Amino acid sequence: MASPRRTQVAVVGSANLDIVVAVKRFPAPGETVLGGDPLEIAGGKGLNQAIAAARVASTALVGCVVDDSAGQMLVSRLEEAGVDTRHVRRVATPTGRAFIQVTPDGENSIVVAAAANAELTPEDVRQALDGLRPAVVLAQLEVPLESVLAAASWATENGARFVLNPSPVQPLPDRLIAACDPLVVNAIEAAEVIGAAPGTDITELASGLVGRAVSVVVTDGPRGAHVGTSTSVQHVPGQRVDVVDTTGAGDEFAGCLAALLATGGALPESAGGANRAAARVVAAPRDRR
Repeated sequence: MASPRRTQVAVVGSANLDIVVAVKRFPAPGETVLGGDPLEIAGGKGLNQAIAAARVASTALVGCVVDDSAGQMLVSRLEEAGVDTRHVRRVATPTGRAFIQVTPDGENSIVVAAAANAELTPEDVRQALDGLRPAVVLAQLEVPLESVLAAASWATENGARFVLNPSPVQPLPDRLIAACDPLVVNAIEAAEVIGAAPGTDITELASGLVGRAVSVVVTDGPRGAHVGTSTSVQHVPGQRVDVVDTTGAGDEFAGCLAALLATGGALPESAGGANRAAARVVAAPRDRR
């Protein structure tokens, strides 16, 4: 187990066993296609973001797994990366799974079975954060919404910065959006949050979110990101690389962003650093990161 130390980032989120299969193309509805040999890799948005954050700042994960071979593998991967796992609770429900298809151009299709992740309670979150006292709390939506709301409330009440990556996207209470500093979304998620039409200009999406959250970051893949505050919306350039697998790029961005903010970085500069981290990830296969 990682040795206890001053926690800069607490990630409230999921840990999954990712089962990854390479396919020549995604199947059409009702169709079966042949894939390559399956890879079993530690994943889940919470785990991925915690490992990304731990590259930059002291980080803990608050989540749930079962004490089986999959759960033990996930905890070991976190600890190898330097993540504090004292607040990863063991439950009876099977450890979460994600089933991922990856095409030759690096695009992916993902189905997540929450399983143990659904057992994370608001009480778990509050108790963990009371003990950790982080500067930044980072959350996603692969755990119950009530637990994410508890994380946001704790951050607001205790002077911590709350960062939310609302994926998989779902309707969000206004009070949750209002606590975000920043709300980190891609263009599809941004359009869903503000009710915009698909294909809406990304600058317009960022502008539409400004005022609802303290700050926003709308990611745009290799084109970078748009950072919005109460005073402006600015573009932060991205990096173009030869893409191998896009799985986990958004998690790397969110985790690195939270860690850079926790160590005193300004939002635009932190978004630039997160862009560079995500670019490194997509240029490497999952099992070599």
